[in-house]
Amino acid sequence: MKIPFKFLVLSFAVSFLIFGTMSCSKVLQDNRDNITSAEDYSSAESELAGVFDVSDDLNETNQNSLIAPQGAIIKKIDSTGNPFIYEIDFGPLGATAPQGTLCKDGKYRAGKLRISVTLPYTQVGAVAIVTAGSTNPYYSGDGTNMFKIEAEVRIKRTATSTFEITTTNGKLTDTDGDEITFSGIKTIEKIKGLASQGIWGDEYQITGSGSGINRKGEAYTWNINTPLIKRLELGCAKTFVKGIIELKNTDASTSLKIDFDPYNNEACDLTAKAIFGNRGVIFTIR
Repeated sequence: MKIPFKFLVLSFAVSFLIFGTMSCSKVLQDNRDNITSAEDYSSAESELAGVFDVSDDLNETNQNSLIAPQGAIIKKIDSTGNPFIYEIDFGPLGATAPQGTLCKDGKYRAGKLRISVTLPYTQVGAVAIVTAGSTNPYYSGDGTNMFKIEAEVRIKRTATSTFEITTTNGKLTDTDGDEITFSGIKTIEKIKGLASQGIWGDEYQITGSGSGINRKGEAYTWNINTPLIKRLELGCAKTFVKGIIELKNTDASTSLKIDFDPYNNEACDLTAKAIFGNRGVIFTIR
């Protein structure tokens, strides 16, 4: 039986429409999933950068931190051996906001960080290991939304102004009990403030790549395409003023980018933009 040409055209059009609708739905779902990962990556990257800031500041100033609050207690665990081990205690997590103690970089912190350092910290080859454990919790956030952070961050000085940062199985738990995991290897290069002790007033850039699992349990990978820029000055130190990363959920067919400078003004804010194709969504870093 001969099938009319008009019927063939109609069947093709319907099939194309159904396939196109399914494909569009898949892309939209991928974008939604990737945006969740983008939000969680931004939080994890910002908070773990804050861990580096504390350690770097303490180690450069012989434990006389320029960003830690006056009430923070520094306890030497082993001051005779190699590595030199000490602990900084920001005090308990409060029951009501603001929780934690306000630090000079604008972050509220509570709990403890343990830091061990091999060699004089300013010497190339020196390694600092910062530990935040489940038995001695460490918290950081905006005073209302606080992350419990469990991680081991290995900081190796590879050159006078350059560090290799390795984070393995870092975990952040938010106030709702949702968990984010984060791993990766990054390079931090200081581009301002080398002549002064302590991290306050410094500027550095970050490159690197890694992986994580967002609060919905979805795995993703990340790669810094354009170096992240962080400035340690009033109003700027909570997160990054510039930089672009590419992120992709493992099960997604598409990736997206996160632009930490969506208005091209390097503003000291918590605003970032998730970009997928020709579309973008502005969001606030938690």
